[in-house]
Amino acid sequence: MPEIDLIPASWRAQRKARRTLRGAAVAMAGLVIGIGAARIGLEVSTRNEQAAVQAIQATRRDGDREAARLSALQARHAELQRQEALIATLRGPGLVGSVLQPLDRALEEGLWFDDLQYARPTLLPQPGSPPPTTESSLGIRGKASDAATVGRFVDALASRGPCLKPALAPGEARRYTRFELVEFAVSCPLRPTGTGGS
Repeated sequence: MPEIDLIPASWRAQRKARRTLRGAAVAMAGLVIGIGAARIGLEVSTRNEQAAVQAIQATRRDGDREAARLSALQARHAELQRQEALIATLRGPGLVGSVLQPLDRALEEGLWFDDLQYARPTLLPQPGSPPPTTESSLGIRGKASDAATVGRFVDALASRGPCLKPALAPGEARRYTRFELVEFAVSCPLRPTGTGGS
């Protein structure tokens, strides 16, 4: 016996269309969910990347600030070294060894200083040029027990001491209760460093 199909064809077509629509809706929903998930993933990734970029930029700004600070400190250090070298040039080497020690050796009993002046002109060297030669001078005012002591002191300054040509300006003899002192003043240009007698 032949089979008789009692299900109408329109119902089958409707059912097939519904299944197709349901499949398409599921596929569409899956596609929308997938696109939404991808978008959320991209936004999260973008935010993370932006945070990383901002952190790198902040680190770079900090590095730039530290580099600028380091450059400023290095420039300051170089300036301080230049000033230290300039001060060393202005002070001159060996004031104690070339002037004061020979002066101390020239002193003898019965001689006192009232005033000791060391003068050295402060000529600033031009950048890039050697320091200019300057002539230092010494001025001494004091008292001695007698004129012979003053004479020996001036001779010692010229022969063993730091002076080139001492100029003596004798003063008056001052009388005190028990003794008499001779005032004197000596001035002289100093020998260049390293040529003083010892």
